Amino acid sequence: MDRKKDVSIIHYLMILPGVGFIVLFLGSSIFITVAQSFGLFSVTGVSRFTLLNWKTFWERETIDSVLFSLKMGVLSSMGTLLFAFPIGLFLRKGGAGKRFLASLIKIPLFIPALVAAFLILNIISYHGILNEALLGLRLIQEPLRMLNDKFGWGVVAIQIWKNLPFVLLIVSASLASIRDDIIDAARNLGANNWAILFRIYIPLAMPGILVSMILMFIKAFGDFPITSVAGPTYPPSIALRMRNTATLFQEWDKAAVMGVIIIVTTLIMTWLYSRLAEAVEGGTS
Repeated sequence: MDRKKDVSIIHYLMILPGVGFIVLFLGSSIFITVAQSFGLFSVTGVSRFTLLNWKTFWERETIDSVLFSLKMGVLSSMGTLLFAFPIGLFLRKGGAGKRFLASLIKIPLFIPALVAAFLILNIISYHGILNEALLGLRLIQEPLRMLNDKFGWGVVAIQIWKNLPFVLLIVSASLASIRDDIIDAARNLGANNWAILFRIYIPLAMPGILVSMILMFIKAFGDFPITSVAGPTYPPSIALRMRNTATLFQEWDKAAVMGVIIIVTTLIMTWLYSRLAEAVEGGTS
């Protein structure tokens, strides 16, 4: 019994650096953010408990920013997955150009998000490469407004391009874990390609799909550099509004409220993604 107890203590000591870092730094940061939203640990004023800061939650500008960030998070995660999944299937089976394609897709991993935003900006700007090419081919009469558009398609495009390698890495690992004999057995029983896709590949790869979509949503929802460069003038993302509230208006307590909104919204969307994955798995089983 003493030996087992000693081994357990050693195991706890081994995970202490990682768990301790999460609990100490991440936990304390979340605690301070929540406390500041209620007027405690104030940066610029007197610390006292108050609910007045939470009035900003009902302001139209805050609601518009949250809805815009939600839209960017959902569309970016779904769009990236729509590109990553077929590429992952191709890389799983192999074929001509597999190594070149895999190397080409990894390029955005080495480019910072802000630099990536400016690179795409030169492509989709009003007089960018894409518009000039379309004008040269006489497909359009005047340049299209693809940058800083009200809907945010430019932000979605940059998010997909920048995070495709990251999502593809997770999805490819899930697809690679599916055994070939399962696919062969399904074909021998008469399953066509669509049946194999929806009955085997998607359900068995669902854990990886879920993780990639959750992580992609978190990155896109709380994004600052891409939306600050390519996003619409109004509404700004909730992260950009949080930054402006804190640094430009020096209302740090109200900025903390927005930080809490980001944290809570991320937790809720993660739960919804999990429920959706369970529903998909139940429907395909």
